Amino acid sequence: MVAHAPRRGRRAARVHGVLALDKPAGMTSFGAVREVRRLLDERRVGHAGTLDPAATGLLPICVGAATRLVDYFHQQPKRYRCVLRLGERSDTMDTEGTVTPGADASALDSAAVLEVLPQFVGDITQVPPMHSAVRHEGRHLYELARQGVEVERSPRPAHVESIALLDLRAGAVTEVEVEVVCGKGTYMRVLAADIGDLLGVGGLLGRLRRTGYGCLGEREALTLEALRTLPDPASALLPPAVAVDHLPRLDVPPQLALQILRGQAVWVTRRPQGAASGATVRVHDVRGELLALGELTGLHLKPTKVLAGGAG
Repeated sequence: MVAHAPRRGRRAARVHGVLALDKPAGMTSFGAVREVRRLLDERRVGHAGTLDPAATGLLPICVGAATRLVDYFHQQPKRYRCVLRLGERSDTMDTEGTVTPGADASALDSAAVLEVLPQFVGDITQVPPMHSAVRHEGRHLYELARQGVEVERSPRPAHVESIALLDLRAGAVTEVEVEVVCGKGTYMRVLAADIGDLLGVGGLLGRLRRTGYGCLGEREALTLEALRTLPDPASALLPPAVAVDHLPRLDVPPQLALQILRGQAVWVTRRPQGAASGATVRVHDVRGELLALGELTGLHLKPTKVLAGGAG
């Protein structure tokens, strides 16, 4: 596969793609990136969507030319399996902080939980937790929290597509297992605490696992242990196109492909099904390789991000 020309003083990336990593508990997302960078001997590596250290599951890691597509991952829904502990509270809204008793939750049943869950579906607002990467006056909130400083935070919009109740284990602290499908910037810790508060008993996030992200699921996910056993770890990389799988696909013949790779606007003969005028589309050549992203107005395609030979 042809690599991009390197910047002066930088080695060109040898491999390009997306690793669907099954992140273990106890590792930061940046720590996972650092380990993948070492295993692949590549510097152009970045993750698409932070998972807290205590969380496990799907962490897409982009390599080489795929790092230019991270923002498109963020546009896609994520699926989480969460265990909420109702009847407890925490200053971090999870088990990593100082846990204090809430109210006795032993009277809660599935019906009570199902009654409140719809209030957290759709377009909602959440106040970012102090232990988060949101910035305040140039500093991360978690940095201020470590110093014992708490600042006022404004509610932020979030979108929850669905919440399904999977299991309930009653007790003074009732454990509720749910599956949540949501968009970018939705905090599961805040969701757990808000649900607990609405039920009048308090709540925190007990366990969290990301089970899906865009077109990727647990079936594609690979652990670091499994990655280390491969003779060539780069063989585990999926095509960069998985990052933009949600965009309409436009296949072009060789002549148009050459023009697009030069960044030239072209006229195409058809519009992909479901692509409105002005939509962003993903452009593939006859071999199926992802060439570029572009804005399609009518039948006029203007390349907006050319990926050249590094994005099969």
